[in-house]
Amino acid sequence: MNRTKIALVSLGIALFSAGIRAADEPVKIEYTVVAVEIEGAKFWLPNDLIVNKGDPIKLNLVNNIKSEPNTHGYSIDEFGVKQVVARGETRTVVFTASKAGLFKIYCQMHPKHIGGRLLVLEK
Repeated sequence: MNRTKIALVSLGIALFSAGIRAADEPVKIEYTVVAVEIEGAKFWLPNDLIVNKGDPIKLNLVNNIKSEPNTHGYSIDEFGVKQVVARGETRTVVFTASKAGLFKIYCQMHPKHIGGRLLVLEK
């Protein structure tokens, strides 16, 4: 699978999962984001996330990368997100999308390996 297809699939997953909620429950966005390796390239999937300003966000970060290095980071500077996840572990990050814009998601430990974007829309 080439990188364009991977990006489109991950964007589709993010769009679909952001819209799921029961009619009577408060809006709360929760993503499971998984670090994977495909043909030597490392990704957090979905790598692009879309939420609304003011949304409380919960990210479950899972590191499934089998090759070295065995830890990877997940950072979104504008929201104070900075987590390190060891191979085989899951870490949870909770924050509120307090400002609208397009924000960089990256691995603070290996910036060339893993990247993505958080799009926060005005309500």
